[in-house]
Amino acid sequence: MSDYRKQFSFLLGWGALFVLSVSSILAGEKPNILFILTDDLGYHDLGSNGSDLYRTPNLDRLAQQGTRFTQGYTAAHVCSPTRASIMTGKYPARLRLTDWLNGSVKPYAKLQIPDWNKGLPDEEVTLAELLKPQGYVTGWFGKWHLGKNAISHGFDAGKEEWELNRKKDQEDPKGVFTVTRDALSFIDEQKGKGHPFFVAVSHYSPHGPVRFEENLANEYQALIDQKQSRQTNAGYAAMIEALDTSIGQLLDGLEQRGLSENTLIIFFSDNGGELNFTNNAPLRGGKGMLYEGGIRVPLIARWPGTIPSGKTNEAVISSVDFFPTFAALTGATLPENIDGINVLETLKENAETGRDTLYWHYPHYHAEKPAGAIRKGDWKLIEWFETGETELFHLAKDPNEQRNLAKEEPQKNAELLADLHQWRKRIQAQLPAANPEYDPELADLNEGQLRKKLQQEEKAKQQKEKKQNNNRKAKQS
Repeated sequence: MSDYRKQFSFLLGWGALFVLSVSSILAGEKPNILFILTDDLGYHDLGSNGSDLYRTPNLDRLAQQGTRFTQGYTAAHVCSPTRASIMTGKYPARLRLTDWLNGSVKPYAKLQIPDWNKGLPDEEVTLAELLKPQGYVTGWFGKWHLGKNAISHGFDAGKEEWELNRKKDQEDPKGVFTVTRDALSFIDEQKGKGHPFFVAVSHYSPHGPVRFEENLANEYQALIDQKQSRQTNAGYAAMIEALDTSIGQLLDGLEQRGLSENTLIIFFSDNGGELNFTNNAPLRGGKGMLYEGGIRVPLIARWPGTIPSGKTNEAVISSVDFFPTFAALTGATLPENIDGINVLETLKENAETGRDTLYWHYPHYHAEKPAGAIRKGDWKLIEWFETGETELFHLAKDPNEQRNLAKEEPQKNAELLADLHQWRKRIQAQLPAANPEYDPELADLNEGQLRKKLQQEEKAKQQKEKKQNNNRKAKQS
């Protein structure tokens, strides 16, 4: 057994000291909410979602105890916009927070990106500010990445430690056990206070850089050598297993404290898997792309006695839906201009959501060029802003987006494109403009790559001059 799987085992025993009897739960008591958010976890990165390599027994157990949703979508294919949508129930385009906070700027690209918000606007009502008037204590532990910290946006507690993301610690890869420990400690601090809690456990894993326990990675490498699998990164596999182990400790911690029965758990990822580390096939693409591999992610919901166990649900649910759903669950009043919908009955009874259209807007450069997208029913259209070209897919017949039907279905293409344009106009989405500095030879380089190119050119120039000077001196001598 790997060392880290033995570490922090005291959490389970320690939790016994704080056991709360289920029989003490009052009739009509508001449920606790535990929101588990991972960073760059791909749709097929769980055993229960079809991975043929990664071992995720605890998340597979969560899926068996709850319902697994096969069409869970993020509001963006990168982290910060999706996190903003979770926090507010609004599309990133409405918030004008459409890229990760630093962004990937390409100064000589064909389009000039808009000046987007580099943090969550102060005037936005957050999940914490929604739930606190309903008597909830709120905590956000782990990655925040929305500018000002969680406490500044209404949370009672918040702890973001970026060093955990890069620190080389085999006993605690990506800080997965630290984040779990902090969340359980906060829950224990609420013991006896009579308040329900909303706790977000927001992992830095499995975002790069890859961090893992070496012996475990060696185990995975042996498995990879023995068989052909879609996923072939042993270090990433070990990182996923550590993440799963930490979530198992979290689930067991709730059980030891007598909190499982009255806690709604949502498990989700902020965007699809990074193709440098994992494989989202048969879904197309990955992080930074508006194909399904970039925006369709694992989604599991568990609430014993309320959400069916061991079920699979094909309802289309977006990250913008959590905010209004938690509002309905707790009796909170929604602010204006919410884009998400209440999917509580869908979680509980496999009911229709009553909505058939989702939108995406990304006027930036990342793994792909600036684009927007719409899913309406089973149809999905992507519009590329540089050229105005479109791709049209029928997801029920072609879930892997291999056949572009834009020319074969011109009427449907025009219908979805007009709907997408009307939506952008309605919410006043920012659009990129023609870039007066456009240079085709430099268009694909971001600022860091440009600096490196200039440094290389300067170095080559100096070496050439040095060589010429040496040749002149040789001739003179």
